[in-house]
Amino acid sequence: MKLSCTPISLARTLKEGRMDLRGFLRFCAEQGIEGIDLLDSRAYPWLWKEGAPELDQVAAWAADEGLAIAAYACGNNFAKTSDEAFCEQVSLVRNALDEAARCGAPLLRIFGGYHHQTGGDAEMGLARGFERVIEGITEVLPHAQRRGVVLALENHGRLPGHSWEIEQLLAHFNSPWLKVTFDPANFIANNMDEVEDPLRAYERLKKHVVHVHVKDFGPARIDLTRRVEPCLNGTGLVPMRQFLRELLADGYTGYCSLEYESSRVMPEIEGVTASFDYFKEFRRMAGVLNLKDCQS
Repeated sequence: MKLSCTPISLARTLKEGRMDLRGFLRFCAEQGIEGIDLLDSRAYPWLWKEGAPELDQVAAWAADEGLAIAAYACGNNFAKTSDEAFCEQVSLVRNALDEAARCGAPLLRIFGGYHHQTGGDAEMGLARGFERVIEGITEVLPHAQRRGVVLALENHGRLPGHSWEIEQLLAHFNSPWLKVTFDPANFIANNMDEVEDPLRAYERLKKHVVHVHVKDFGPARIDLTRRVEPCLNGTGLVPMRQFLRELLADGYTGYCSLEYESSRVMPEIEGVTASFDYFKEFRRMAGVLNLKDCQS
């Protein structure tokens, strides 16, 4: 089980200038993990203070720290009402594919789109939303193949949210260049109208999973208008150890990337460190129990 970290885990620290990109790499290396995720420069400009020079150097910087680039991530939303806004999102993903290839990332995390109840356009419902998602993936999939970067669709924003919706999208395209970034916590998140058992969702999608996000949600205590809120890994509702066990049993060889969102519970630096301690303890336990694909 290989561990990675997305810059989202340290977003506040990075945005406030208390850490730069190289500092992020050094911090991740100090955690004793194997990889890092990166974010596209247009949707997440706060990660790239110097722009193009950093894009050209980040792969070498990561290698110097003993880190692989596990994934690149795009912050797109294909579910746009206007054609102009939709075309901008297509351009965003194509640019992110170029950046991913430039950095040597094997895959690009993409979103489908946002339902109006999750912050999307006012008239964006399920039917029109999925039409736009299919149109968007149709536009960018050939570019992914040209660049040699797999599109990894995440369950997010309700378009798609449920495992069967993702499965239907994959079946529609039937392409080795469209796979899944699986986030077990998102199946119970506030932007889900109907929650889904993450283990059930994984069973449906496991043969398509090429990247995994790990975070946890517990019952809302700070903001009672929400159903759940972020919490430290292993303290919430996500059946994390059961899920990780299934990954090992299925011989998953990709990365589990920490997406720490619990800074209201514990500050980012401390929370990320505590989260990786949790996952490293799982790896030690897996070794004791002789689970498959264990790394010390």
